[in-house]
Amino acid sequence: MDPQPLSVQLPSYPPDVRYDVLVVGGGTAGCVLAARLSENPDRRVCLIEAGPDFGPLADGRWPPELLDFRALPSTHDWGRGGQDRRSLGGRVLGGSSAVNACAVVEGTPADYDEWGGAWSYEQFRPYLQRARLTLRTTSRNTESPGLFHEAFVAAALARGLPELADLDDPEEPVGVAPFPANVFDGVRWNAAAAYLDDCRARPNLAILPDTLVDRVVLEGTRAAAVLDANGRSHHAEVIVLAAGAYFSPAILLRSGIGPASELHGLGIAPACDLPVGRRLLDHCGTSVTWSLSAELRRDAAARARTGDLVQPHAIIKGASTHCPPGAWDLHLLSWISPSDESDAFEASALVFHLKPLSHGRVLLRSRDPHEPPLVERGFLSHADDVDPVLEGIDLARRLAATEPLAALLDAELRPGALEPEEYVRTTVRNYFHPAGTCALGSVVDDDGRVLGVDGLVVADASVMPTIPRANTNLTTAAIAERLSEVL
Repeated sequence: MDPQPLSVQLPSYPPDVRYDVLVVGGGTAGCVLAARLSENPDRRVCLIEAGPDFGPLADGRWPPELLDFRALPSTHDWGRGGQDRRSLGGRVLGGSSAVNACAVVEGTPADYDEWGGAWSYEQFRPYLQRARLTLRTTSRNTESPGLFHEAFVAAALARGLPELADLDDPEEPVGVAPFPANVFDGVRWNAAAAYLDDCRARPNLAILPDTLVDRVVLEGTRAAAVLDANGRSHHAEVIVLAAGAYFSPAILLRSGIGPASELHGLGIAPACDLPVGRRLLDHCGTSVTWSLSAELRRDAAARARTGDLVQPHAIIKGASTHCPPGAWDLHLLSWISPSDESDAFEASALVFHLKPLSHGRVLLRSRDPHEPPLVERGFLSHADDVDPVLEGIDLARRLAATEPLAALLDAELRPGALEPEEYVRTTVRNYFHPAGTCALGSVVDDDGRVLGVDGLVVADASVMPTIPRANTNLTTAAIAERLSEVL
């Protein structure tokens, strides 16, 4: 029998109740906010999620692919969007934390200091630590990674990169290690399990899954309610958007909050002229891919048969020649996965630039909430973003020529004979870390409050004014931890 989501958990209040706080989006940030805000028994909280809710992890309703940390499932996402037809993230309670690679890492202290004094690393560090502990972070995603991942680390050490005891140690900006992961008891410990499972029974918390939000209803300059795609209104004293860097701006734009000229073109009356969606940030990169030696093919096939093939495992933090001292600006991630050929596998080093200067934007295709936003990545639009990726490719090739990795790899499949810069420009892609579309200082204030609108807050990755040099799930959880205290 296929796993069955919970039916809608109705609030224990009359249908016309006005909540104290309405949280829109049940991804990482939304789960944090709902859990923390409902700790006060006198505060009525409602969490609205567009995707299904499979209930507490212990109840056994979660689909196996969402619990399997070894690969990235695509069964519960928003589908393809944007110019590149890449996934727009998880559409399920837990959001992208239910479908991601489980990396729990943070950026450099300088990454947070540049957000301003209220968000300095010294101020923000306790929230990072609280989120890390709640996600039950372990030092690695598995104790049995496989031949390729082990050789990847060994080759990096042989090239002189230090082995890192703590991938997040700011005193060790360059090196290699398995990445810390929210993998607990052998499963992907997503934000819904980490934050909601212990508080679902609270009488002051309502969870409404399978509810797509259209827009915020404004009464003058105050946010009064949200309207869902079925035309139902949900009222609250405070509305918090936590729908992520693609969908929080889309909701704001449909609400008349955004660039006035853009809204006029869609027939939406502007209520507040702000640069919503205008600065989409993400890490960008590509991969170097090889065919496998006979020994590595046997290892991968055996692990695939037993379900033990771990796709991602170790990360190299590298510094290109463009990187400031004491920091890193590259991730090289070991990856092994089935290829397009039957019963075959490929081994890759994913190469991502972590501090790109380019940015894109998020636009509405139409006023229809069922239609995903248009995501324009803008990658490599700044000339200085190409060289770090090229340097990452060069490092990956040097690793592949170094034992013990060299003995496990056969031919380089990509880029192969292609000219490297042409290859980067034609294959550049995102790291699934969207941020910045409702940034601090331009769309929201330091407490996440939308400028010019009362009772409306954004509390997710979209408020990051710059992107940290790390996978963004931990930082997103910490943002929600901090803003939950403000609320």
